[in-house]
Amino acid sequence: MELGAMIKKYRLAKNVTQEEMACALFVTPQAVSRWENGLSLPDIAMIPRLVKYLGVSADVLLGCNETECKAPAEANNGDMLCQDQINCIFGACEEKRKCADTKTVLVVDDASFLRSMLCDILGRSNYRVLSAADGRECLDLLEREKADVCTLDIGMPGMNGLEVLAEIKRKYPGIKVIMLSAQSTKENVMEALRLGAEHFIAKPFKPDTLLKLLDRPEC
Repeated sequence: MELGAMIKKYRLAKNVTQEEMACALFVTPQAVSRWENGLSLPDIAMIPRLVKYLGVSADVLLGCNETECKAPAEANNGDMLCQDQINCIFGACEEKRKCADTKTVLVVDDASFLRSMLCDILGRSNYRVLSAADGRECLDLLEREKADVCTLDIGMPGMNGLEVLAEIKRKYPGIKVIMLSAQSTKENVMEALRLGAEHFIAKPFKPDTLLKLLDRPEC
């Protein structure tokens, strides 16, 4: 189900009008109407507010199947880490540098809305962008295309993101991998680090968080 339909579904379940929802989110009723009719998409910075207001997870709102969201690595039911805690684990460096050469970034996520949004954001930031809807498509694409960086969701159908990470590092050790997932348990973060991920960003996130990471020399 597309994002607009999901927004409408949970708005109706909350039993509020478009006007009431618009007032709570500090947007116009016309904006809510355009979202629900698929005429436009909310900015990525709006996703955390939508999630909080509608009372659903980001993965559910973005169209991730509930069963798919419960990846095996999440079965530990550990507490989710905040981004600052994740940064400490990965030893995030504050020094940043814009690379002279255009990087190719492969975006891997089963939520079509998030893929489209990231492709747009990265494209406008002068990155060459590839995309894949799941782990198998990602690995097939890497057999034909060269990527410098890969962003990986965890809760995907078929292979989960940690399994894909392991395979990428085995076959293509030169590719830098950044995990993008709402499943930010300590166990998942530590496993991503062990498998060789360069960083882990917890969903929902701000575009600048990813862009600043891509600017780092090691990416």
